[in-house]
Amino acid sequence: MKIKRNSLQNQYSVIIFIFFIGSSILFLCTYGGLSFAQKDDDDEEDREEDEEEDKLVVQARINLENIDIENTKFIRVIGFINGEETKQDIPISAIDKSKNNLKVELKVDKENEIVEASTPDEFFVCAYQVEHDNDIVVAKNNLLPTFDCNEGDLLHIDSPTQINLFGFGSQVYSKSQAFYEATRYIINVNNNENSDTVKIKILAPLADKRDTEKLKIAAMVKGQIQSEVIEDVQAELAKTKDNTIKRTFTFDRNTDIGQIQMGDRFHACVSSDDLRPPEGTECEKRLIKHFGISNTLPAR
Repeated sequence: MKIKRNSLQNQYSVIIFIFFIGSSILFLCTYGGLSFAQKDDDDEEDREEDEEEDKLVVQARINLENIDIENTKFIRVIGFINGEETKQDIPISAIDKSKNNLKVELKVDKENEIVEASTPDEFFVCAYQVEHDNDIVVAKNNLLPTFDCNEGDLLHIDSPTQINLFGFGSQVYSKSQAFYEATRYIINVNNNENSDTVKIKILAPLADKRDTEKLKIAAMVKGQIQSEVIEDVQAELAKTKDNTIKRTFTFDRNTDIGQIQMGDRFHACVSSDDLRPPEGTECEKRLIKHFGISNTLPAR
C-alpha cells in the first residue's frame, strides 16, 4: 500500500506540474501578446511623430468673406514649397461656414534630393474658387473665375509659416480680370484664341551660381503644376553662352477647373541648395499674355 500511495502522489505531482506549466504558457501568450501589441503601437506612434517633425508647414488662411460659398463647388489650394508641389481640393460641404477664415495646412518634407528648407526661402500658394461650371461663368459674365495668389518667404522651419489669401486688400484677381477684359477686343497675331495649349518658358540665370550641380524648375497655371529636375546643370551650362538654364512647359488650356484665359496668373520657381545665398528656392510670377507663342519668365 505504501508503494501505491507514493505512486499516486507522484502522479498528482506530475499533473500539478503540467497544469502549472500550461497556465504559465497561457499567461505569457495572453498578456505577453498584449505587451508586444502595445509596444508595436508605441513604435508606430513614435514613427508618426518623427515623420511629422520632418515636415515643413505653410498655413494658408483663406478669407471666406470674399468667397461665393453658395455657387462654389470646391476650393483648390496649390503651392510650391521647398522644391515640392502640394495641392488640396476642399469641398464646400467640408467648410465650417460659421467661421470667417479657412485654415489649410500645406505640408512638405524639410529636406529632399534638391533642397533643404531654410529661411528665407521663397514659396507661393494660390487658391481657386471652383464654381459648378467655370467656363460658363467666363462665357456669360465676361469674368475670370475668382482666385488669389500670394508669395512669401519661409519665416519658420519648425513651426508653421502663415500666408493670407482672398484678403480685402489683394489686387491679384483684379489685375488679371482687367487684363482679360482689355485683351478680348485687341487683335494680336500672337494671341490665338483657338489654341488648345499654353506654353510657359522659364529661365534660370546662373551667372552668379555657375557651380550649381542640380536644379529643379517648376511652373504653375490654373491650379496645374509641371516641373523638371535638371540632373547635370554643369553639362547644360557648358552648351550655353548666356549661363541660363531654360525649360518650356506646355499646358492644356482645358484644365479640370476651367479653361486657361488671358490674364490668368502663372508662377515659376527654381530650387537648389546651390542657389544659396540668398535662397534655396526663388519664385516669380506673371500674367498669361500669349497663346501662340511662349509666355517667358525669369524665375530668379
